[in-house]
Amino acid sequence: MIEHKIEQWGIRRVEKHLSRKQPLFARISDKKLCQLCVGLSFLIGFTTTFVIVAFEIYLELLGENWLAWDNLIKLVLINIGFIGLELLLLFEIGFMTTALLINRASAENHFCDKMKASLVRAVMELSEPIDNIHGIKPYKELSKFRYIKVALYSGKDILSNFLIKAILQKSMSRSSVRVYIPLISTLITGFWDAWVQQKALREVRLRISARIYVLNQVARHQQKQISMTYRTALLRSIAVRQSYKQECDVNLEMFYDEIYKQAPITLTDIESPTLLLQSLSLLNPAEYNDVIDILTTLLYFRQRLTANEKKLLVQCGIIEQQKINPLLA
Repeated sequence: MIEHKIEQWGIRRVEKHLSRKQPLFARISDKKLCQLCVGLSFLIGFTTTFVIVAFEIYLELLGENWLAWDNLIKLVLINIGFIGLELLLLFEIGFMTTALLINRASAENHFCDKMKASLVRAVMELSEPIDNIHGIKPYKELSKFRYIKVALYSGKDILSNFLIKAILQKSMSRSSVRVYIPLISTLITGFWDAWVQQKALREVRLRISARIYVLNQVARHQQKQISMTYRTALLRSIAVRQSYKQECDVNLEMFYDEIYKQAPITLTDIESPTLLLQSLSLLNPAEYNDVIDILTTLLYFRQRLTANEKKLLVQCGIIEQQKINPLLA
């Protein structure tokens, strides 16, 4: 419920920016625009943390008692206020950049509300909805260690900040130097905010590129006659990719819907890699190459391929794998 409300707030902010013209950024490429956003994110993290750290140093230099209630209350209020401001500014920059990217991409390609919501979730790093569409179970291959990874990812900033402070305090004996150790946390926070923003905007760009790719493929398949064997292999390719992604994907959902409704067919155990390989073996060389090209691109709907996805490519005969995601090139 809380996550849904946060998502709706993000959607409203992005829609507000969508209606605004930004001629200043018209000549900047998508990649440069995201890099500018990342740089601003570093400055936001650095500046807001600097204010908090400056107050800590102020108390240290005055020899104030940290346990005094008035100092603790001031410190808590400053932390809450500036951390809240930091998050608000980071989200706002992300929303503005996302709106600019949507306006550029949707000038020729219509983006539905569902797609815009997906982009908002990407920039806010919210989880995707848990859906089971057409019998595809995107969480079937979910890693048992995924939630541990998420917890470590979320707490990395705090842990790294604490550990570096502890190490430096042990290694530096002079009290006059140790007073300024908290300043290092400003750089840690700045680089962390920049990295998180870069990661989020990279996902936004990836989802936009994936949508454009799907729209082009749907238009291409609507203009040509395809065999039932080809259609089966293509649907299984989309389903397996969805299952391997371990989360719902609006672009894969749209691709499956558009191919399926052209000639509805019933498939069992649709996300089975074994049945996919069997379907591929029934295709003629031209159809096989076409489906393999599509499957390879679909696998790059993720920023980096997993071990299972690389294994699937090898099973399909793709030995040489691209090191750079073609959708982000």
